Amino acid sequence: MKAAELPDVGAVVGIPEGARAWLDEDQVRRRAGDSLGSVLTRELWKYTPIKEFLEALAESAPDARASIAEAAQPGVRAVPFDALTGADEGRIRRVVTHSADPVRHPLADLALLRARHGWLIEVDGVVAQPVVLRSPDRGVVPVFVLLGANASLTLVEQGEGGEFLAQILHAELGPGARLHHDRAALEKNVAHYSLQSVRLERDASYHLNQSCVGGRRRRAEVHVVLDGPGAEVEMTGAYLVENGQHLDQQFLVEHRAGHTTSRQKFHGIGAGKGRSVFNGRIHIHPHAPGSDAILTNRNLALHPDAEMNTKPELEIYTDDVRCAHGATVGQLAADALFYLTSRGVPQGEARRLLAHGFVRECLAGALAEQAAERFLEAMT
Repeated sequence: MKAAELPDVGAVVGIPEGARAWLDEDQVRRRAGDSLGSVLTRELWKYTPIKEFLEALAESAPDARASIAEAAQPGVRAVPFDALTGADEGRIRRVVTHSADPVRHPLADLALLRARHGWLIEVDGVVAQPVVLRSPDRGVVPVFVLLGANASLTLVEQGEGGEFLAQILHAELGPGARLHHDRAALEKNVAHYSLQSVRLERDASYHLNQSCVGGRRRRAEVHVVLDGPGAEVEMTGAYLVENGQHLDQQFLVEHRAGHTTSRQKFHGIGAGKGRSVFNGRIHIHPHAPGSDAILTNRNLALHPDAEMNTKPELEIYTDDVRCAHGATVGQLAADALFYLTSRGVPQGEARRLLAHGFVRECLAGALAEQAAERFLEAMT
């Protein structure tokens, strides 16, 4: 998309009074103006019209608020933006500086300027019960999660959206910290954008379980930076696209330190005439020897007109690595169907059982059963 085709950045942002101290409004405007017309943005958004998201963001509710449950536990400090101190603003500024990539994620950069309410969650120690975040049905919802050294947290995040919902999560994991993150986006008649930007220090670990269905337009971005030796990330998930739906998923894992590990495994189903986009990228930096990275994306086209786009990428700048990626798009195995139908299972039920088993392999965490039910409903 050419820069001339994009709406004015200032008009898009529609910044309310009182910009946050951790954001430089003029700098964000300049960055957005440069990045929105760049070759990189055109490539990353070639299957999804970014202009529609920008226009939706301009009309989104800046006063949206997410609710939080189980935050009153030992080791958890949850602070709404209305109660941030000067020191809190400084912590958020540091996270934004380290984690954000405005060239790659211009929509998130602009959304942070528009949002007026959000949460800062600090964790010190091992938290016993999951902390649950529930987003409203519209607006921009930013959350910053900071885990101290050897801290541990399970975060459960749900948000369906209605007119337009943007969920922005920036997380910073200190040495030895562990974050388990369960996400589900299962409502189909929505407009939805999300970004999870996570930075890990030495020996930290991030485990993501994510389930998505297509929407009127849905874009889900995940950007993980392994910034210290021994850091590891494991991401699994399942997704489904039905008639008239659109789902665009972008995953990037950067190995910036040596002896780091990443595992990604995602299964998707095209159950109708819709569009699915999966772009998974592994970037091994020059000073990251001993990196170990594997990415697997498998897609099952149940509908003859389902559009399943998948693009695994490897960018490697050092020799001492172990990396592999693979992607497939196919149909149900004829021999498996024959096996079930020859034993009296109706063909429709046999197809449903095989497809469910295919996605069930990648469902885990607190929201797995909810996602499994939603997928079964679509395949009935």
